[in-house]
Amino acid sequence: MKKRTGSSALKIRLVGLSCLLLLSCGYAFAPQGEHIDKRINNIYVAPFINKTAEAEVENYMRTAFIDQVIQSNRFKTVPTLEQADAVINGNVISLTTAALSYRNNILAAEERMTITLEASFREKESGKTIWSSQNVVGTTDYKLQDNVDPQPARRQALPKLAKDTAENAFNMMMSDF
Repeated sequence: MKKRTGSSALKIRLVGLSCLLLLSCGYAFAPQGEHIDKRINNIYVAPFINKTAEAEVENYMRTAFIDQVIQSNRFKTVPTLEQADAVINGNVISLTTAALSYRNNILAAEERMTITLEASFREKESGKTIWSSQNVVGTTDYKLQDNVDPQPARRQALPKLAKDTAENAFNMMMSDF
């Protein structure tokens, strides 16, 4: 059997040490809400208020926030305020669309939808604000069909916009940003 040279043994030790450091560093890919009181387990997502002309946008946003709470390992959603330790509230302030590109016949080919929310996360008992923002903004881009009516494409873009915006806001809540 061949004896290992000093440099080979050193390389093996360095690789092993590197693996050990990577596994023990405690790095997490998503914020886990470490700053939030451990007694808060049950979250109620209150119905959102819609201050726009777009029907049902508040329902898309509330559903997206509920999905974010469900996906987190930190909390679970509850169906009533009475069962909750904390509450997420929100207001849909605005929903706008703007053309990004045009076809030869001056009809829009692609649009950007932008939503602005006010959102808060509060302890139910004390009313203490854990996190709030008056200006949560989300955008999504989408292509329009060749027909003149942009509404079908906008209705398809709305769930994606709600999901992405809720994910961003929930990550800010969990990271105390």
